[in-house]
Amino acid sequence: MSELASPIKAEHYPLKDIFSDRFLFTIPLFQRPFSWTKDHFEKLFMDIYDAMKASKDKKGIYFLGSMVFVNEKGNYYQVIDGQQRLVSLIVLTAVARDLIKDEDYKHTLQGLIYQKEDRLLRKPKAERLKPWEELEEYFANYIYAENGTINFLDDCEGKLRDKIKKDEDNPVYHLYEAVTTFHEKFKDLFSGFNREEELISYIEFLLNNVYVVAIRTLDMASAIRLFNVLNTRGLPLSSVDIIKGINLEVISDKELRDKYAKRWIELERELSREELEKLISFIRTVYAKDKARVSLHEEFEKLYREKKIEKGERFFDLVGEFAEIYEKRILKPEIDDLDHRRRNKYRILVSLMRDYLPFSEWIPPVLTYCKKFVEEKLFDFIVHLERKTFIEWAAGFTVSERITSFSRVIQAIEDSKSPDDAIVKMFLYKPLREQKARYIDFYNTQEIRKILKSILDHEQFYKLKGGKLAKYVLLRLDMELWDLAVFPGYSGPITVEHILPVTPPENSEWVKIFDNETREKWTHKLGNLILLSGYKNSKAGNFDFAKKIEVYVIKRCSPFRLTQKFVEDFHEWNLDNLKRRHESLIEEIIKLYVQPAPNQTTLM
Repeated sequence: MSELASPIKAEHYPLKDIFSDRFLFTIPLFQRPFSWTKDHFEKLFMDIYDAMKASKDKKGIYFLGSMVFVNEKGNYYQVIDGQQRLVSLIVLTAVARDLIKDEDYKHTLQGLIYQKEDRLLRKPKAERLKPWEELEEYFANYIYAENGTINFLDDCEGKLRDKIKKDEDNPVYHLYEAVTTFHEKFKDLFSGFNREEELISYIEFLLNNVYVVAIRTLDMASAIRLFNVLNTRGLPLSSVDIIKGINLEVISDKELRDKYAKRWIELERELSREELEKLISFIRTVYAKDKARVSLHEEFEKLYREKKIEKGERFFDLVGEFAEIYEKRILKPEIDDLDHRRRNKYRILVSLMRDYLPFSEWIPPVLTYCKKFVEEKLFDFIVHLERKTFIEWAAGFTVSERITSFSRVIQAIEDSKSPDDAIVKMFLYKPLREQKARYIDFYNTQEIRKILKSILDHEQFYKLKGGKLAKYVLLRLDMELWDLAVFPGYSGPITVEHILPVTPPENSEWVKIFDNETREKWTHKLGNLILLSGYKNSKAGNFDFAKKIEVYVIKRCSPFRLTQKFVEDFHEWNLDNLKRRHESLIEEIIKLYVQPAPNQTTLM
């Protein structure tokens, strides 16, 4: 039975106790690789050295912070927090072992980091810490072997030269940095006739006066939650790292496990770590079809229990399948439609949604559709999905309401036998009378017109949804003015500018043309907004109309057709023209989005 009487136990230990028979450590597969650099190793060494110098009577204590462990069984612990420090301290001890001349002290230090087999005491041979798989061989040959760190530096100049590549993702290089840095610090600080005594004093202080607060738990979930609360040194432990590790652990074949681990690293590089984390969250939504209520790795545990996703090889194959869809249809959106205009419209529309919608709940339905139907009628699906997404956004759907709505779309796709069936079903849902779920009747054009008119005619339209709605609406209008067969799409910074300035100078023509009441009512309305490329010049934004047009449009060559059309249509800016443009833009948006939902006949 474990010595832990309660789920969480915190105690402080000197390093000699951490490196004793009481602890044998392993690093879970989900942990990030050894990634500390020369600066970290130098700081660790010098912090201990400075503390030693400040402690004249050798009674001073230097706390190295907390580490979080999970007690697996007996004296075996998994390291949840502190693996970078723990590995660095073992390397530091190994370097000290190889530099000290006293043979008894050498054996003492060796015994701290490597447990020899003792038949009488029934102790198996064991490494104090089992590192990441990619470092196991190096630790066995150079860290846990006497004189190993010296041999390691020699071999790095010879047979290991090709392995030691300066790369932030190369743990072998970071091990080389650690060994080199510690050798250099010992050499620089402890030289001359008293070198051995100074070296012994440092090691004595390291083992007896350097303390660690060990926080031990009995279960992984508690340890991870605790780590995320305590951690202030860099990025918190990612749920995606944990998910990866849990699925690697159930693959018993080492060669197969290595294959999937390497493929995961490739996916992080191809998609980026951030995008892979988003994708894993989208996959959860595809199978859970509801709002996440606990951490992502706990959500996946629920999916495993419910047998919606299988652990191990099938999990990694599933992620790989979705990653291909995500990259090809969302991140670099393409379809193989023979019509170049449709291909280009798909690319631009998906890019617009991805980059300018302030939410991403629409993506899991796209992943679900492509997994089931590949790209059959994918263009039609995206066109209708964008329309549904925009209308519900304009209607003020909350996050929970959006999740519910798009979860129904996912279910509709899964229940459909054909793409047409899926497209029709995404609009058909209607809650029972006793249910309070928000619902828009997409077959009622008057209802949709009322929703859009209400928000598009809002006096504070520019400020709604943090300004994101205005930009999306203007870009969507601009997109419709292009020949989509040749339109390159949107890139670079884009701003929304007021034609009638927000704060016009007192002596300007603006205050003569627009009185205070008119400016208050119309300044932030849709009709007073245009798109500009680049960052807007706030000073030039207050220029009179003619100069504003010259500075913002002619000289800067605005790439937006909507802005170019404005310049062509209006040679002065007054209330009549503002109203005329405002009503025109509202009607254009309504024309774009107010149409009956599709049915099997209209999709034929």
